[in-house]
Amino acid sequence: MTSPSDSRYLLAQITYWKETDPADTRNFLLIVGGIILFSVAYSLIKRISSGKGLSLGPKPSQGFSRSAFRRRAEDFGFSTGEAEFLEYYARKLGATSPQAVFGGKSQLDAFIRSAFKYIERHADTEELAEEQKHRLFIIREALGARTNSGASPRSSRQLKPKTPLSIVTAKESHYSTILVVNETKAMYLEPALDAFGAPIRIPFGARLTLYFYSGNHVGYSFQSRSRGMVDIDGKKFLSISHSDKIKPLPARRHQRSEVRISGRFYLVHVRAARDKGKVVKTVQVERAAVAGIIIDLSGGGLSMQTMSPANVGEFVKVEFDLGSGSRSAYASVVRVSKTRTGALMHMKFVKASRKTVNEIRAVVYGYD
Repeated sequence: MTSPSDSRYLLAQITYWKETDPADTRNFLLIVGGIILFSVAYSLIKRISSGKGLSLGPKPSQGFSRSAFRRRAEDFGFSTGEAEFLEYYARKLGATSPQAVFGGKSQLDAFIRSAFKYIERHADTEELAEEQKHRLFIIREALGARTNSGASPRSSRQLKPKTPLSIVTAKESHYSTILVVNETKAMYLEPALDAFGAPIRIPFGARLTLYFYSGNHVGYSFQSRSRGMVDIDGKKFLSISHSDKIKPLPARRHQRSEVRISGRFYLVHVRAARDKGKVVKTVQVERAAVAGIIIDLSGGGLSMQTMSPANVGEFVKVEFDLGSGSRSAYASVVRVSKTRTGALMHMKFVKASRKTVNEIRAVVYGYD
């Protein structure tokens, strides 16, 4: 049994802890809190002094590192400037890794198509949009030039029937034809026709130069000789000898696309006159239009079928509509080939607006 004096002692002890315990706890918390606040303040001061600034909330993910993206771009043969341009739009389009862009040629082409659409929707001005699309298409054309490689044909015996061919005679006459039959001993072509629809006879043994393009748009040429006209199943064909020396043509800068678009052209006369010691050129466009059908198109020129072709070396103004209104360009005629229905006129652009060229490229690459 506890004595009264012991009870008073215990009560005094309890009262002491009740009075002193909250103060000790408060002091302890104040000390710990002060240490934490000092650490946070020191960290913030150090970050501000280093120029990094403050960040409220988590730092957004960049998706990929700049160095990794540029390494993959270099693997595809792109320059530093091209890599920077592509990286800008990769981030705008939310690409998560370089692999999402450079996973393969088709994947890269799909990315460039998406970048083209992004530029159309978000460019601040039309002028800036055309400038950005121009840079994008330069990259796309460079990509095509690098990837349009493959096994080159070594012999004319490797050509498949229905291959379009261009014939140039020793007298510089140009004809378009198609390979119909390719046998071991000779090649048999559709004969070129004159204005009356009769086959043009090329003398036996005449030296010929033939040109053709492979499926990857790489051009080739080879020398041959005429073996005269032959009759196969009641039809006349031009027979020519084979060649085992096929030469590649210089790489085509602009990829072309087969189309069928109505167009017209006007003859252009350029006159030069001297005025006070300076040569002044004037351009006169004829009013009479000549109708034609554009059958292939590129950022550098086009080919047009027409009944009344201009002469090689002449300048023309070409008008056509790609679906967004009438467009025009000035061009020089570089080659004219006779066909069954008239002539095929090959033209090279000498003056065309950036907007027109970009629209042509969009058609060529299927971005329209």
